[in-house]
Amino acid sequence: MRATPSRRGIAARLAVPVMATALMTVPATAATAVVAAPAAYAAGATPADQQNWKVPRLAVMPLGDSITLGAGSSTGNGYRAELRNRLVPHAGNLQFVGSVRSQGADHEGHSGWQIGELSENIERWLPAANPNVVLLNIGTNDMDRNTDAEAAPARLGALVDRITSAAPHMTVLVSSLVPTRDAAGQKRVEKFNAAVPRLVAERREKGLNVGFVDMAAVTAGDLTDKLHPNDAGFTKMADAFYGGIARAAADGWIREHVDIRPAPPRSVTLGDYRVDVDGDGKADYLVVDEGGAVRAWVNKGGDGRGGWGEYGRIAAGVGVGGDKVRFADVNGDGRADYLALDENGGVRAWINEGGDGRGGWTSWGRIAGGVGAPASQVRFADVDGDGKADYTVVDESGAVRAWVNKGGDGRGGWGEYGRIAAGVGVGGDKVRFADVNGDGRADYLALDENGGVRVWINDGGDGRGGWTGWGRIAGGVGAPASQVRFADVNGDGKADYTVVDESGAVRVWINDGGDGRGGWTSWGRIAEGAGRGSAVRI
Repeated sequence: MRATPSRRGIAARLAVPVMATALMTVPATAATAVVAAPAAYAAGATPADQQNWKVPRLAVMPLGDSITLGAGSSTGNGYRAELRNRLVPHAGNLQFVGSVRSQGADHEGHSGWQIGELSENIERWLPAANPNVVLLNIGTNDMDRNTDAEAAPARLGALVDRITSAAPHMTVLVSSLVPTRDAAGQKRVEKFNAAVPRLVAERREKGLNVGFVDMAAVTAGDLTDKLHPNDAGFTKMADAFYGGIARAAADGWIREHVDIRPAPPRSVTLGDYRVDVDGDGKADYLVVDEGGAVRAWVNKGGDGRGGWGEYGRIAAGVGVGGDKVRFADVNGDGRADYLALDENGGVRAWINEGGDGRGGWTSWGRIAGGVGAPASQVRFADVDGDGKADYTVVDESGAVRAWVNKGGDGRGGWGEYGRIAAGVGVGGDKVRFADVNGDGRADYLALDENGGVRVWINDGGDGRGGWTGWGRIAGGVGAPASQVRFADVNGDGKADYTVVDESGAVRVWINDGGDGRGGWTSWGRIAEGAGRGSAVRI
């Protein structure tokens, strides 16, 4: 198999921050009170002692949603182009940095994203981009969608803390939100904005270089639609952020180089089986956040072949972390259900009736009490081919024990099969379950470190028909084993080879039988990504 050039992204996503225009940094003595910004700042001017500043290196990371991206501006640059023009005379080396490139500049503006989504990715973006100034404008979508609006300031504070924990000497300029033309949404924006100076002050009191940028100069008359500024509004945003950077430079905050801690490793959850939320036989794209909430994009063919249908948030979470959430069809209706694991491997199930806003979920309560193995070793796979996901434990050596689903605790129980596979010399993290030959039973797949795959076809498992070795069916495509998943993308009943990279983008090779049995057909990039790779289920 060979990788191919990327295609379009996963569905355009609405984004919108809200802002004002003046900037101020908060004195360390002001823990809760914030001194009002000078009127001159609101007019876009800066005091005399902040007009002639210069720093050797200025690496700016614009961080936010579609407002940061530039949606609504005539050029697509938003505030970024005007801000760059203002900064050029003040930096020996000026860069705008980030993982997204548009209109010839790098940034971290992600259309439709909310605070939590930035939090999930920021620890990876920072060391890769190496900024010394972060301009943060986020929360517009949280307010517009009323996503736990009361807790949004706390989420913003947690995001700032992630940045400063990774880089204690980073200059972080946090802006208020621009207004919205939606009356109910504007009330939420005003309450959110009132909390921002306080959370900035709390971090300033700790000695962190966190400043407040007031976007109050941007009015509803400066919007091009319900949420996004027009060119005049973006100019006001540029003025505000420029004032913030100038003030930070005058205060000696901006270091030429900032030490940034490497991103911590993220484990990939491997316990899902047939992530099909709408029951059409094709694997859908889900993002599970750290609190267990789920957003879904339904597979209409993928980028370039019908796209994705955005379902939005289909589950709010049930009190367990995202690493304890699994998706598998436990009742045999063709739709993936929401499973929450305890640390000891116990399972609670919510049956998929369509998901939040589309029929909801039916709680089945605890369907398994655990078998003495930790949650990290629990997988779900249809071992006996009856259409219902069975409970399996994959130990560190790759050996597998199985309990066949007869309905679960209180609904028929589980049939203990014992050890159905002894392992083939790879660790449990290199084992996958997927139906590669389309007979309805999950086969045993062993990955090499480079993503190559060997397969043993499920004829019943040890003691019940055994396994048939097919040998190596894929040589790998240059991606590590940790990024390789198997999912039925085209709905033909056979699991396809997919690669989910760190940004959540997906490439796929359609299963025509595998190497030596028909090969693979490359579909290239079918999804641009909507969250970090370790949070993606497919």
